Amino acid sequence: MAKNPKAPTWRELPDAEQIGFLLKSLQHILRQNLDELLRKQEVELSFAQLACLFNLHFEPGISGAQIARRAMVSAQTMNAALHALETDGYLERGPHPDSRRADSWSLTEKGLAGLERARTVGATVFGRMLGSFGDDEVAAFANYLRRSIAALDEDNEFVDAHIVDARPRTASTQRRQKAGVSSTRNV
Repeated sequence: MAKNPKAPTWRELPDAEQIGFLLKSLQHILRQNLDELLRKQEVELSFAQLACLFNLHFEPGISGAQIARRAMVSAQTMNAALHALETDGYLERGPHPDSRRADSWSLTEKGLAGLERARTVGATVFGRMLGSFGDDEVAAFANYLRRSIAALDEDNEFVDAHIVDARPRTASTQRRQKAGVSSTRNV
């Protein structure tokens, strides 16, 4: 297929139209850098396994399906990660209090140590990524990302009520609020 000589590259699009490409590029290069540094530091965890440990640290006892949703991986990928981590002694499995069909997972001491080591390695990558930002810029960047997520997915766990409430008000948002209709979709 021939390239249209009049068509701009995506880098020539207005900033608002580039954001999706930029986010995907950031996610890809961030994961590559993290995976590479984890390997160099001999931390033998996949991204799914690291996401699993991270989520279980902050919410012990959740089911594999809940972990998969929070880690943004398929249930099959998370199931394989859970069983590998259990075999390696990073996790313990027990009955889930709310479902006979689900298991409840928690970190072992080995799992916590592995997570802490991976977080230390990750801090190096995040430090490089955000090194040219000031503290206020890092906070603003995180807030912009949360607000963007809230605009598209009001049920997402990364969205705090105070972030949504801090959104700029549009005329349509103000009309809905006066009418008693709640929505976090308009930003």
